[in-house]
This record gives sequence, C-alpha cells and structure tokens, in this order.
Amino acid sequence: MTRALVALAVLLGCGGKRNPGPDLQIVGESTRVRAEDSVLATSPWFDGSRVSLVGARGETLGVQVLHRDKQPTTLTFSDAAITVRGYSVEAFTARRGSTAMYGGTQGKGTYPDALTPSPSPASDPAYFEIAIARDAASGPRTGELVVGERRIPVALDVAAVTLPPLPRSVWAYGDPRELVWAASPTGDPPRAVPSDSERTCIDTFASYGVLLSPDIKLDWWPARKELLAGITDIPVNISRDPAVAAGEVRAWIAATQGTGQLPFTIPIDEPRTPEARARVKALADAVRAAGGGPTTFRYAVTAAPHPELGDSIDLYISMTAAHLAGDSHARWTYNGAQPYAGSMVLDAITPGMRTWGWIAWRYQISTWYVWDALYWHDRHNRKGAALPGRALEPRVDPVSFNDVEDHGNLDGVLALPAATGCQPTLRLAQLRRGLLDRQLLELAATCDPAATARLAAELVPSALADANGGKPSKAKPSWPTTEESWELARRTLLRLAACAQP
Repeated sequence: MTRALVALAVLLGCGGKRNPGPDLQIVGESTRVRAEDSVLATSPWFDGSRVSLVGARGETLGVQVLHRDKQPTTLTFSDAAITVRGYSVEAFTARRGSTAMYGGTQGKGTYPDALTPSPSPASDPAYFEIAIARDAASGPRTGELVVGERRIPVALDVAAVTLPPLPRSVWAYGDPRELVWAASPTGDPPRAVPSDSERTCIDTFASYGVLLSPDIKLDWWPARKELLAGITDIPVNISRDPAVAAGEVRAWIAATQGTGQLPFTIPIDEPRTPEARARVKALADAVRAAGGGPTTFRYAVTAAPHPELGDSIDLYISMTAAHLAGDSHARWTYNGAQPYAGSMVLDAITPGMRTWGWIAWRYQISTWYVWDALYWHDRHNRKGAALPGRALEPRVDPVSFNDVEDHGNLDGVLALPAATGCQPTLRLAQLRRGLLDRQLLELAATCDPAATARLAAELVPSALADANGGKPSKAKPSWPTTEESWELARRTLLRLAACAQP
C-alpha cells in the first residue's frame, strides 16, 4: 500500500467515515484549527497521558486544549512564579475563503478566534497562557490540567534562559475613530486626543508586542507622545502637497530632536503607475529639501525600489522589497501573503503570523507594519456612502474588507470591539509567539550564530522578495504548515540560547 493510501486509511475509519482524531489534544497557539477538520493524531505537547511544556524565564506559552465534550477546563501550577490565564474561545464561520490577495486560505469553515478571559473555559478549544516570571528559578515544575472529570499531569521545564521584556517591534495602524464608532457608528469623530477606550486597547496590543497607533498629525503630538514613549520609529502624517509638507517636516524634526525618536511617513500608498511614482518622488524630494533623511525624518513608500522613485526614499516597505543579501536601502515589510510571509486572516494556513518573527530575524526587518488592526467598518469600500461604512458582524459574516474582487475574513482585524478597549484574538497570540521566537533567535545567535542561522534557514528557506515567483494563491510557502516543526525548532533555540545567561 502506498504512503498516500496509508494516510487516507488513517484519515478514514474502518467504516469509510472521516476519522475525527482523538477526543483530547493539545496544540500551540499558532495552529489554525478548523472545527470541520480532523484533530491531529500526535502532538509534541501531549502523549495521550501527560502534557510536557518547556519555556524560558520571561516567556509566555500558549496552548489550545481541543476537547469535543466542551467540559469546564482548568490548568494550574502551585508555583507562584508560573501564572496561568484561561480564555474561552469564540469561533466564527467563514462562508467563503479569503481571496488570493490575502495569501492562502483553508477555505470556508468555522475558526476559533476571539478570546474572553475565563478561569475554567468550556469552549472547544479552551485556551491557556502560561507566563513564566523573569526571576523564576530554572528547573522542573508540575501542574495539572483538568478537563471535565479527566485529570492530566503537566510537566513544565523552565530553561536557564531569560528573555528581556518584549519590545513593540510590530506597528499596527489603528484608526481611533473605530473605538467611537463601535458605540455610535456615525460621523467623523476627532482623533487628536486618545480616549480611555483607545488607551486600554493600546495597552492590550502592547502586551502582545505590538504598537497600536494611527499615523500622527503634527497637532496630535502633544496629546499622544506619552503613548509612544520608548518607541524609536514614530509614524506620522504629512500633507501630500509638497509646499505644505516641507513646513511639517521641519516642525517634526524640531519636535523630536534629541529624543532618540525618528519620525517616518507613508503619505502615498503603493504607487503602481508612473504618475503615482512621480507624485511620490516630488513629495520625497520636498521632504529631503526640508531637512529630512535617514537620521532626521524618513520618507517611506509601500513598494519595492524602482528607478522612477529616485534617491530620496529612505525606507521601502513591501513583501517584495527585502532580500537576504544585496539591499542598499532600509527595508521593512507589511501584512503577509504566501509565499512571502504567513497571512493574518481568520482562515490563514498554520502557522500564519508566527512566521513573521523568524522572517524578521533572517531578513533583519526591524519593524513589521500591519494595516489595519481595528478595521471594524469597511470604510474604504463605502462607494460614496457616509462614514463609517458597513459594520463588521463576525457572527454573521467575518468578511471585513470587500471590494467585490477581493475579500478577507477578518482582514485588518487583530482585535474585536469590547465594552471597553478591544478583545484580543488567537491570531494576536500567534503573532506574539513569533515575536518571542525572534527573541530566542537573537539570544541563540549570541551563543552559536552558525547553528542558529542554519536552523532558521531550514525552517524558513525563503520568504519576502526571495520567495518563489507567481501569484500568492499558486505559490506554496517554503516553511512547514503544521506547528510541530515550529515547536521543535523553538525547543532547539532554548538549548542553543543557554550560554547567553550571565
């Protein structure tokens, strides 16, 4: 019997029906589990009788408990240095898969996503975060997972590795108006002064390693600069009129001089025509003439380098801009689409945004840009209607962006509206997992740079501008699309990073 037939025989029960898999399974936060699919038969976290975890001091581990009976589930450790946070997970049903623009889909189906704190969640899956204190002693810990009447021992090995506080190395654009429209969806509310709800939302995203911020206008800066304390690259908004923009650039340079903060701006998005590139060049030249440049005020464009853009572009932001070798300008990237980077949509293929941390480390991407994070109204497809546009109703249809030709399930929605602030998602946890992996890569590289580079190259052979050509929907990613390989690589990084401790 061929391997393909063997796999099919395992998938199908002896009666010819789909084998649903084990009644209980443990996976990480970056597995995208569609409710209609079979549960994985094996897991590096669970052998059927015992859960095994390993993590660094200062690391947060996320696990999904897949259980069909939907009984109350708890996870406990007796050590005060180990904090457990439980979440009930709400699933949304995608009526159709996201289109190719969004970089790969598992297709229509039901996907767990929204997280609500709960000490004993009964959802399937239940989700738990295990936060290891930065001053925890290394060594083994024991805990217990209780699923209904079933009690399962948990072993946690705290590695002799300490992660620093998680920096906000992802900038997620968030329109402050969405937090107002969530309560009263009319008009065009002011954005200069952050509301209490926006501040709460900013704090939520910060805990996942993400800076949530609009691009800031000059007169907003006094009310918002405290929210960007410690952030090096400040997203700002300038006029598209070169004459007006010049004065704004000079004012921004003066406002941030000596602070260690560097403004950057993306006034013209994705210039695809000669006319659009000409507008970019004219504005970039005006910025440079006003004193802008790589160390004072960076002009950015969401595109790959092009001869028509000239020499006044300080920063290129695109999935096709960055190479492993040969780049002569600063590069960032944004969002994700296979085969360039994992996707951020609800129906993304595992491991989704976890890839971003590994790709960012390999390609030396200092900041990953997300557009958008709070796209709760389809304001860009209003067709002349008044703001804010069609409201997102994920329990009815999770399509957030729809221009008829392209549509995305929770595209631009990393958090959902909440009574105060915003409700996090499994995809946001998945993103944090990749950022924590990046920290482990950085530590491991200080101990054994060659082994770390080999491991990263084996896991992600190519991405961004080095990825296979072709349309995203027709090109397969170079990385594994099951989470086991990623978890085993993370555990290897923990071993490699052990020498980095004082």
